[in-house]
Amino acid sequence: MPEGTTELGIDIIKVERIASALGRFGERFQRRILTDDEYRYVRGRPETLAGRWAAKEAVSKVLGLGVRGVGWREIEIVRLPTGQPTVRLHDRALRRAEQLGMTRIAVSISHERDYAVAIASGIRTAGGSFVFPVDMEARLDDRERGILARLERIRADEEVTRAGEASQAVPDRPRR
Repeated sequence: MPEGTTELGIDIIKVERIASALGRFGERFQRRILTDDEYRYVRGRPETLAGRWAAKEAVSKVLGLGVRGVGWREIEIVRLPTGQPTVRLHDRALRRAEQLGMTRIAVSISHERDYAVAIASGIRTAGGSFVFPVDMEARLDDRERGILARLERIRADEEVTRAGEASQAVPDRPRR
């Protein structure tokens, strides 16, 4: 196993939510969420689409973005000949995985009549770096923004204090 940190993501969804969206929006809903290969595999089956939905959500959590940070079709859940699901990343999702030093993300999907659940894991190798999503502040709620603002004020106050202490520690040199 490579050295690094394991990132995990999990998601669960009611199959009925997906069935309802399929009933309201039909093919348009599927085309927005699924790649062409996924669409051919899902074929309008609510439990299968719910599994893909949960898997994409779980993978987005491994990437530290949530699906707002990447497009639904940028995370593709591919079925191997053995039936095992695997992850194929595109565009921003792929770039994010590369930033983190993740070369592979594994996923497992399970569904039954009422729920679909998926778990994903990715290993960050030593070559990866921690990168906040570009729009991190936009994702914060009002309470979190307030906390961040207070922390920034505290940090600024500490810098002023340190600068003041440093200026007092160095005696003035006489001018010539």
